[in-house]
Amino acid sequence: MDLIKIGSFIKSCRKNKSLTQEDLAEKLNISFKTVSKWECSKGLPDVSIMLELCNLLEISVNELLNGEHIDSKNYMEKADKKLLEIQEEKVRSEKRLLNAEIYVIALSTLIFFVCTIFFGVLLEKGFNLYGWILFGIGLLIFIPSLVFGLLIEQKVGYYKCPSCGHLFVPKFKHVLWAAHLGRTRKLKCPNCGKKSYCKKVLK
Repeated sequence: MDLIKIGSFIKSCRKNKSLTQEDLAEKLNISFKTVSKWECSKGLPDVSIMLELCNLLEISVNELLNGEHIDSKNYMEKADKKLLEIQEEKVRSEKRLLNAEIYVIALSTLIFFVCTIFFGVLLEKGFNLYGWILFGIGLLIFIPSLVFGLLIEQKVGYYKCPSCGHLFVPKFKHVLWAAHLGRTRKLKCPNCGKKSYCKKVLK
């Protein structure tokens, strides 16, 4: 989405309604700095107030997201295009989250591995409290990171049933205990009921 275009459009519509930033902010029950941020292309209106903003400016949400007035002839075409752009942005965002999962789990595994090695070295020298503390720290980092990574994987995107093609989001406990090959997990499809290796997909 073109934040510069959207910001300029909001500013233009506001001025056409003879409203100051303070006037608009007051009607929306927000800070005028928030309105200024939109108009300076530093952010988008929150979804919770987007419809109210559009009503005040007498524009559609589609026009707001496109940053321009749209005639009725091109309205559906623009709406479809904008929906596709939003979907693509969602996919890009989810890809970044899945990459973050890899980094978090890889780093925590490395820390746990190093802690385990030191634990073994210290244990060879006899009972050592510091070794157990080090091992405990490694576990405290590794287990929450693993759970966090699996939560990201469960929530982001869908699992696709290879039998019927159904896309679904399983419960966390099913993801946690499922046999897996990377992000492909053996899950029961809620549509056809078959248990098979379902691949993670984003759309």
